[in-house]
Amino acid sequence: MAGGKEKDMENEKYTKKKQRKIWKIFLLAGVILCLIFAGAAGGFFYLRTQGEKNLKTEVPAAASEVQEDVNKGETGAADQEEGLYITYQGKKYRYNSDVINILCMGIDKDIPIEEKRDTGSEGLSDAIMLASINTQENTVKFLAVPRDTVVPVKVLNTAGEFVRTENKQITLQYAYGRTAEDSCELMVQAVSNLLYQVPIQRYCSINFQAVPVLNDAIGGVDLTAIETVQWWNGSFYQGQQMHLMGQEALDYVRQRDETIPGSSMGRIERQKQYITCYIDQAKEAVKKDITLPVKLFQSLTEDMCTDLEVEDVTYLASELLEVSVSAEDMSMVPGDVVPAGEHEEYHVQTDALKELVIQSFYEEVPETPQGQEQASVSEER
Repeated sequence: MAGGKEKDMENEKYTKKKQRKIWKIFLLAGVILCLIFAGAAGGFFYLRTQGEKNLKTEVPAAASEVQEDVNKGETGAADQEEGLYITYQGKKYRYNSDVINILCMGIDKDIPIEEKRDTGSEGLSDAIMLASINTQENTVKFLAVPRDTVVPVKVLNTAGEFVRTENKQITLQYAYGRTAEDSCELMVQAVSNLLYQVPIQRYCSINFQAVPVLNDAIGGVDLTAIETVQWWNGSFYQGQQMHLMGQEALDYVRQRDETIPGSSMGRIERQKQYITCYIDQAKEAVKKDITLPVKLFQSLTEDMCTDLEVEDVTYLASELLEVSVSAEDMSMVPGDVVPAGEHEEYHVQTDALKELVIQSFYEEVPETPQGQEQASVSEER
């Protein structure tokens, strides 16, 4: 009897959690619809302001202030410095607070995002992209992280307790979470560490089974295949004109020939191409059907895990109304594919990555001429 009661309580807890998630998605969808109909309303401006406050990372006005705190031994000073300032080749750079980073993940499982696979894990993160929105320049850029990138992965036990750190493929980090939320947070840490502690403000993960739903909601995606891929029950060919619908869309972004070395790199290029085409065609679809955002959020109830809030979506929607994405806005973590037994590993080119990170997320801190500060003090006196 006691066991049955505990099971009922667990079921009730799960049901309430699911209901809260459904209402959250409906709220997000409602905000977007209200944005379309009444963008000038006072409530919208409040949500937008709050969303901007939530998403933008505060950076100290001067790195010297943080360093003074470090020298004084004040607690938290070093943590404040980490990720907000970075030094390279004798120069110091400051994080651009106008950039908002959202980690986007495609999870390799065909069951609801909260359910575990037969192995007991949350699955693997087979597609990893960091979407960076520059609210000042009104641009969006994507940085792809190959799933086979070798990084320090946190190994946790079944109770969610830290055991050790091992150098493994980054896709495996997702599997160590006890819940989809835990897995996403572990991935955020892993990607941020890879990118020299760059701030990642939000995350969003979807199952691959959500791809056909998203694809068909805008009437399909037109593109030209950029490579030939054949697998046990299908194929497509380089140069082939394609109108992707349903399973075809999932196959295009998911399939690869594992017998070909480096085939995962080709898949990333296809994913980048697909995202570019999808965004362009989705914007046109929304012009024809203003209820489309609502339908999209409703369709992702069981297949999405995100920490985006209503205020966040309100702010981002207003920022992205006029944004366009091209192939030039998509890059990949620089590195080399290295054979490792039956699998492959992707080894990062550290110097090239650091230069890319600085170029994408940071601004150079101007040097203060010697004596300038002292002269200013004298003038004030």
